[in-house]
Amino acid sequence: MPDKCPNCKQDFKQEPGYYTSALWVSYPIVLIIFIPLIVLGFTLDSLHSFFKYFYPIIIIFAFILQIPLMRIARAILLNMTIDYTTKW
Repeated sequence: MPDKCPNCKQDFKQEPGYYTSALWVSYPIVLIIFIPLIVLGFTLDSLHSFFKYFYPIIIIFAFILQIPLMRIARAILLNMTIDYTTKW
């Protein structure tokens, strides 16, 4: 992540520990994505026994999506806390 915005020169280093709150922003995103997958896995597991291989796929998918989800969470956090109405 760059130190400053290339367009408006907004400093992205707000304060120490600022981006730890991005974890709290990412929790609802993770829940929205993975709870339906887990429910689908339990539903399909009761129908067919070969869907037990679905759970490791969900775990691998969760690890792969972690970096993009944290970037999205940081972007959402910045958009919630920085006033962009000022004309540059």
